[in-house]
Amino acid sequence: MSEHPNAIIAKESYDAIAKGDFDHLGGDLLSDDVVFHVPGRGPLAGEYRGKEEVLRYLGQLSAMTQSTLRFEPQAFLASEDHAAVILRAQGERGGQEMDDNGVHLFRISDGKISERWSYPQDTYAVDAFFA
Repeated sequence: MSEHPNAIIAKESYDAIAKGDFDHLGGDLLSDDVVFHVPGRGPLAGEYRGKEEVLRYLGQLSAMTQSTLRFEPQAFLASEDHAAVILRAQGERGGQEMDDNGVHLFRISDGKISERWSYPQDTYAVDAFFA
């Protein structure tokens, strides 16, 4: 059985982030009006609207962790308009380590990511890590 196209788009987004290929991510995978929803009360929590804000947010994640942040997808679930990814997020920052499991839920429109919601297992730990 072949992979669902929306699972492939989600997978490609993680590959692009891992490679630092923001040109591919912004040019081919994100819709112009993309929105990333980041939970919590930490300095990075909030909504990021549009490619520029989303790419700046992802750049902040990389800079704050000195490029140690890794998203390791464990499983992909996909439907006509969505992809859900069970993942592990790991990184280092200022002598601290983060190792969290969670879910990213993507809304896919016209073959591009139009929305992403993040659901970490431990929002408080993620907030503390980035504080």
